[in-house]
Amino acid sequence: MQKLFLLLFCVAVLFTACLTGIDKSEEPGILRVTLQADPTDTTITILGRDYGVDTTSVFYLHVFEAKAYIESDYTFLVPSLELFHDEGRYYNILEMENNTYKKYTIYESFVPPARYTRFQFGLTSEMMKIGEYTIPVKIPEEENLLLDFDFEYEVSEHGTTEINLQIAPFASVRRYRDSYIFQRDVIVSSVKRY
Repeated sequence: MQKLFLLLFCVAVLFTACLTGIDKSEEPGILRVTLQADPTDTTITILGRDYGVDTTSVFYLHVFEAKAYIESDYTFLVPSLELFHDEGRYYNILEMENNTYKKYTIYESFVPPARYTRFQFGLTSEMMKIGEYTIPVKIPEEENLLLDFDFEYEVSEHGTTEINLQIAPFASVRRYRDSYIFQRDVIVSSVKRY
């Protein structure tokens, strides 16, 4: 009888030790962010002459420090699923592919499944080359280097959410003395879930 009692006691101890009261965490989803130039914004006027995009046109955008927010909490994003940190990257937003502006995947990260309330990332530039001109470009001194997009989007467990951003490259710049001010006309063109 004592052996049976001892056996039942051991089984009960083992069973309760396995019940920790902690539920299994959800698996992450993927948040992908793309950036493409507005296909209707293809010319700029410099000194009274219109210049269009060609294979020599360059407008490098520096993209850095992206965050996905749930209220005031945030997750840092990385450029690809194989990377663990973001050192910033440069993209020629005027590069053409199949007769339209190239669409870049600028971020693709595993993130906790949740309903997010904001997306933020850094966007700067220093130079634009079009026609025979190489033009310095800068952000106004009073502007924050980080752009904020306040909108709700959801990432589900094992799912992919894609935020598509569109920038008007030439509408974003205006002449100021011997340089151009970069006012970053960027919109969220669509959000897709897979």
